[in-house]
Amino acid sequence: MPESAMHADLVKAILAFAARELGPLADIAVREDSVRPLRNERPPRISGYTPDVYAVDVPTTRTLIGEAKTRIDLETEHSRRQIAAFLGYSAYSTGGIFVLAVPAIARPAARSLVKRLVSANPA
Repeated sequence: MPESAMHADLVKAILAFAARELGPLADIAVREDSVRPLRNERPPRISGYTPDVYAVDVPTTRTLIGEAKTRIDLETEHSRRQIAAFLGYSAYSTGGIFVLAVPAIARPAARSLVKRLVSANPA
C-alpha cells in the first residue's frame, strides 16, 4: 500500500475512534485531503503544526487531537516536535485525548516515542 493510502487509512481509523469516543454530535475537523473534510473545515494550528484530526464533543467536555504517521514518518525530528506539541496541548485541553495512529509494525517505536515525550513533559 502506498504511503499516502496508508496515511489515509490511518486517518480514517482516527475518525472512527473519535466518533466512538466522542459520540455522533462531535465537531470534527480533518486535515487529510484524501479523507473528505466535514464542512470543508480544517483543524486549528497547534504550536505551528496542524493535526490530521481535531475533534471536540458537544458540549465540550473532551478534546481529541489525532495524528497519523507512517513508519518512516514516525522517525523524523519534525514528527517528534509535532507529537510533543500535540501532547502538550492535550495535557492542557478540556478532557484532552491524544491519538497517534501508526501501522502495526510501528507500534513499538510509537509507544517508545510517546513514553519518552511524556516523561520529558510531565504535564
